Amino acid sequence: MEKNLDVTDYIYEVYKEKSFSLAAKKFFVSQPALSAMVKKVETSLGVTIFDRSTSPITLTEAGKIYIKSIEEMHSLRKRLQEELNDIGSLKTGKLVLSGENFVSSFIMPKVIMKFSEKYPGIKIELVESNSPDLRQLLLTDAIDLLIAHDFDQKLYSCEPLFDEMVILAVPKHLEINNGLVDCALTIEDLKNGKHDREDCPAVNLAAFENEEFLIMKKGNDMQRRAQVLCEKAGFTPNARIYLDQLITSYNMACSGMGIAFVTDTLATSANGENCIYYKIKGDDTTRRMYIGYKKNRYISKACAAFIEIAKEVFVDKLQG
Repeated sequence: MEKNLDVTDYIYEVYKEKSFSLAAKKFFVSQPALSAMVKKVETSLGVTIFDRSTSPITLTEAGKIYIKSIEEMHSLRKRLQEELNDIGSLKTGKLVLSGENFVSSFIMPKVIMKFSEKYPGIKIELVESNSPDLRQLLLTDAIDLLIAHDFDQKLYSCEPLFDEMVILAVPKHLEINNGLVDCALTIEDLKNGKHDREDCPAVNLAAFENEEFLIMKKGNDMQRRAQVLCEKAGFTPNARIYLDQLITSYNMACSGMGIAFVTDTLATSANGENCIYYKIKGDDTTRRMYIGYKKNRYISKACAAFIEIAKEVFVDKLQG
């Protein structure tokens, strides 16, 4: 943890963990000591910050105001540090980047490597989680930049990086593949861009109505697209399991557990085996990846430089 912590850092950690004991372990202090520290602040303010009668603990109305003030102070402190770092012309500083596991594993490294070669003095921290959680962290300034899809223009500013196609990853052992030979694609076909050509046949999703699917959890962009595509094909997908991460869905498809909606970017990057791929008929099969940040926030020189380098890395993968 950071040095020179003040009481607000301890209180904010209790809020994030929703637990005095978990927060105490994180700071290597005893739970009674942490509880006494928070109680002292509550007494001096004349309000109760945490409702200890709930499990997990929750914020009182006064507590919500207190936590909001802490987040505003964190943002001001972060902005001050960024502006001071900018005076040093990118010789020092820190960037907190984020993305889902797939993005962190296959997209970020290409950009981070090029950025670090040019600006070795800027430290990089990478945060991985699911998209809804990362978007929330972006709003609290806990992270600087997020690579993801579908940013709400009212809350975020974003710039396009590249386009990708939603495809099906179907375990090779499934009998349904025997009747779809004309539409089947291999990893090499995807790498050679065969699926992007107009003459590449697309499969009708209705053919998979009776098969088991690996579906992303609600709130994930791929879950929404899968639902829409299947509905337009006239059926509701039979979900064998619901997942948080797209790369987990892909790996499970490669292990034979079910059919997954993935992207050509993921398939060609991960090089999974034991799957046959299919281009899908219908709309909503192309999606755009963006790099985004909180709207109206101060954009440090380090952030601006990282965005430009990311756009350079993927310049050939962005359609009109």
